[in-house]
Amino acid sequence: MLEELKEKNSEGYDYIARIPKEKWTNAYNGGFRYDHMTTNLVKVIHSSLKDIWNLPIIVIVKATYFCLGKLFATLGKESYTLKDVGNIFHPRIQKEIQALVVKSNGLYVFPMSHFGSVFRVSEISRPLQGYDPTLYRVNLEEKWCDCGYFQALKSPCQHAIATCSNCRRDYKNLVDLVYFLNSVCKVYEIEFPAIGSETEWYGNLTWPNILPDPQVPKNKSDRPNSTRIHNTMDMPQ
Repeated sequence: MLEELKEKNSEGYDYIARIPKEKWTNAYNGGFRYDHMTTNLVKVIHSSLKDIWNLPIIVIVKATYFCLGKLFATLGKESYTLKDVGNIFHPRIQKEIQALVVKSNGLYVFPMSHFGSVFRVSEISRPLQGYDPTLYRVNLEEKWCDCGYFQALKSPCQHAIATCSNCRRDYKNLVDLVYFLNSVCKVYEIEFPAIGSETEWYGNLTWPNILPDPQVPKNKSDRPNSTRIHNTMDMPQ
């Protein structure tokens, strides 16, 4: 992709080349983006504001403010309610982790370290189905697995969960803090203030009297000069 960009647009290539690869590629980000890239987040924002794209800019700013205010109030209330009833993770995250716990029950674990940190995990062999078991290396101290799930999402994969069961460790201690409800509640702890009537915005504020610069010439036709290149369709019949 970069080679094609270099051939077509050298300035664009130089701009991209100055940005560290870990900031815009999944292959080099080291799992710091939790499997999220900028394009995915932009699409989410666009889908939330798609009904106001063609409105005036002032209306768009107002709609964005009140949409985010309502979103923070709703999700914040939900997060605090889940936390108050004793939940550690959000139900969606808990469901995903529970599915991995179920998958980990059918794995064979072989300890490979005196300190119980390095393991070799094997899947169940199914010779009648022509399925050979896959072997994975797991390091609990470095939070690393051959499957890549552990590093990318900062949450234990089914192989890491199986090793935790083998050495009697709590897999919840390996889940990144960002998935805990305590972290989620911190996102929504700051609320958007309610804005009053527009007549109360200015109060006793005095604004400077701004006059146009008389040295700047103004187009007498009150229309901007056209920079479009004329072609045969603009010629009179």
